[in-house]
Parts: sequence; C-alpha cells; structure tokens
Amino acid sequence: MLFRSVVLFLLLAGCSRMPDRGAEEKKYQLSGVIVRLDPQQQTATIKHGPIEGWMEAMTMEFPVPSKSEFSQLRPGQTIRATVFVRDLEYHVGEIRIESK
Repeated sequence: MLFRSVVLFLLLAGCSRMPDRGAEEKKYQLSGVIVRLDPQQQTATIKHGPIEGWMEAMTMEFPVPSKSEFSQLRPGQTIRATVFVRDLEYHVGEIRIESK
C-alpha cells in the first residue's frame, strides 16, 4: 500500500508542474486606448498598436495589479504603459495617461 501511495504521489507531482518562477521578466512598451474596464477582475481591455518584440496590434484584456493605477483609468483614454511578461503571465503597469 505504501508503495502505491509513493508511486501515485510521484505521478501527480510530475503532472502538476508549476510555471518556472525563475524565468526572466520581460518588459515591452504599449500605446493604446482603454476600451472597457472590469473592476471585479481589475482588468482593462486595451486597443493597442504593435508591441515591438511581443505581438501585433489588437484589442485584448490586460490585468492591472495596481489598484491606484486602475482607479485612474476611464474608457476612451489614450495611454502608454509597460507590459510585464513572465512565461505565459502578463500585466500592465507604469501607466501614463496621455493628454488630448
């Protein structure tokens, strides 16, 4: 019975691999317009231009971890921000609202 428990533990441990937290965080510059905000998820949908070195222009949802930055955002605002990327996780920060 102990042998089976050990084997089961090893199998489950091998299948539930967590993302590598040691991966290097990359930073990219984003320019875009806030399309929509989701206060419950604290995300901003941003229509952005190409993000050099990372992706083409598109409209997508970005997490905004900083409550103070999120509270300053409004739909229709033009922003510049930094996209922080580690493995498959990403978020925006260092948000600057552009004056019209």
